[in-house]
Amino acid sequence: MLFKISVVIIALHYILKKLTTNEHLSFSSFLKFLAKNDLFLLKTIIFLFILSIFNWFIEILKWQNLVKSIKKITIMQALKQSLVALTFSIFTPNKIGDYAAKTVYFSASKKYHIIFLNFLNNMGQLFATCLFGIVGLTLYIVKYRINVSHQNLYQILSIGIFIILLMLFSYKYFRPHLISKPLKKIVSLLNYVSATIQKKNIFLSLLRYLVFSFQFYVLLVLLNVNLSYFDAMIPITSMYLLSSIIPTIVLFDFAVKGSIALYIFEIVGVKEITIISTVTLMWLLNVVVPTLIGSFFVLRFNFTHSVNLTKKVTVK
Repeated sequence: MLFKISVVIIALHYILKKLTTNEHLSFSSFLKFLAKNDLFLLKTIIFLFILSIFNWFIEILKWQNLVKSIKKITIMQALKQSLVALTFSIFTPNKIGDYAAKTVYFSASKKYHIIFLNFLNNMGQLFATCLFGIVGLTLYIVKYRINVSHQNLYQILSIGIFIILLMLFSYKYFRPHLISKPLKKIVSLLNYVSATIQKKNIFLSLLRYLVFSFQFYVLLVLLNVNLSYFDAMIPITSMYLLSSIIPTIVLFDFAVKGSIALYIFEIVGVKEITIISTVTLMWLLNVVVPTLIGSFFVLRFNFTHSVNLTKKVTVK
């Protein structure tokens, strides 16, 4: 019980700290700006929450879809596992807590299966981010005539091709020596995930991306940004692409996005207070609120039962 309470307290502490120590915008100024733009109207709040619920519902469907390759779980089970994992990941780097938390819901023999399925889940979302982001960033550079050094682009491309070729060469000729036993086991698990499940994961990832990027656009409109959906999606997709390639803790994700968004949207002509408020609201709606719900499930989770289950399976 002490461990569960500690996790919740740490998560809440980090959230409150970030809300009260935002270097770009004080919390009081943030609230005044929202009130000035009528974001506290009931119909507006309900609409924004519906988008957030839809966003997380798709994430829950993604997890349920992937897990059915080893075990069928209900929507409620997928919800608990996803939100508890978010609560653990909010203060751990690169979503390590997300991977660890989900494994406790399954037997020890399925540990590598769950890690791999979570990897597929995250890679599906990264694929969607890159797919839309590359198109958006290309249009952004062309539309706003951003000066990008061709030499730097060639260097990055050359390094990327070299790394890919090195990985392929190593996998073909030195696989037994360079891949550890756990990693071999995880790679072999791909055979257990059907093509149908993987395609559905990609489809849901693309759908989820469209939902939360649309929510970002809605917030811009509510804060009186005069951009069409297409024109707004160019900087939005560029921002998500650039922020996705920077390793960070989930808690500081909005700070990273905020810094990148300030640069991206400054060229578009959006005011600093508007973009920081938008990024902060996205973080509150899609990270903080689900984390608070996840904290409730953490307090109710029976870790003793999970440990006993793991021991029984290990003995067998």
